[in-house]
Amino acid sequence: MRRTGLSPDQIDEAARLYVLGWSLARIGRRMEFSPDTVRLRLLERGVRMRGRYQR
Repeated sequence: MRRTGLSPDQIDEAARLYVLGWSLARIGRRMEFSPDTVRLRLLERGVRMRGRYQR
């Protein structure tokens, strides 16, 4: 069975955590999705990605 992806509420929460400085990997572990999935949903939402060494 395939998962449906992040819900709108989960994307909101992921965006909030990302703005607070959480990494994509950490958010992915918390929500049980890959960091790439989290990144794609945040980009779709218009969240600006940090550089590799920025927090």
